[in-house]
Amino acid sequence: MLAIVSAAAISCDKIDENNYIVYSGASGEWFDGDAVADHSQRAFLEKYTGVRCNNCPTADQVIAAASSQYGDKLVVVAIHDSNTLQRPIGESPDMRSDDGNAWSNALGVFGAGEYPMALVNRKPSGNGWERFNPVGGVSTQIDEALAAAPSVALAISANHGDAGVDIDVNLEYLATLDGKQTLTLVLIEDGIIATQKMPNHSDSAGYVHNHILRDVITDLWGADIDANGQAGTCRKARFTYTQANPVRH
Repeated sequence: MLAIVSAAAISCDKIDENNYIVYSGASGEWFDGDAVADHSQRAFLEKYTGVRCNNCPTADQVIAAASSQYGDKLVVVAIHDSNTLQRPIGESPDMRSDDGNAWSNALGVFGAGEYPMALVNRKPSGNGWERFNPVGGVSTQIDEALAAAPSVALAISANHGDAGVDIDVNLEYLATLDGKQTLTLVLIEDGIIATQKMPNHSDSAGYVHNHILRDVITDLWGADIDANGQAGTCRKARFTYTQANPVRH
């Protein structure tokens, strides 16, 4: 499961630290948690995009409309890998990330070399993953994801602590799950101005990029959740995030 922490929303009141332990990365300790009030199913849309991809602004428009339609039931992350289409234009910020590149390779996006490309809830397909061009068909993918019954409910809050940003995660199993479960926390940033190639092949110097993956806070493939996976189980932990990847120039 993936959980998103937005760079634009990482402040709130301090919370009681009883029964929590502060840790970073993939290792740490979990404690008995509390029931989570919000059991809404959500769709996680990861879009692989690039500043030199002239079809990507069209996908941005489609996804922006979907975000308005679905509200907080849709979580979007825009990922720039190491394909040449992601290389910054001029002196624009470099939005490529090593974490995003690793995901792109593992999910077959980089190998396919087709951008824009998207996945919703990382749905398996054959020996790989179901990918699609987000210029169209986005609502169909989102509706299918939202129609599924949620298996885990999450409550997440973040605030600035003494050592960095403290991210408190409380989860409740709504269904019994077998095997190991992991939690992946990522940092995204909105409002980055970087030159973008447009559908008419012109360069837009004032293009606003949103949902940009800046860092994977946990291990790339998630922190192990210490839980028995039984329905009704509630667990909680705190992650402290101390350093974001710098913006490259």
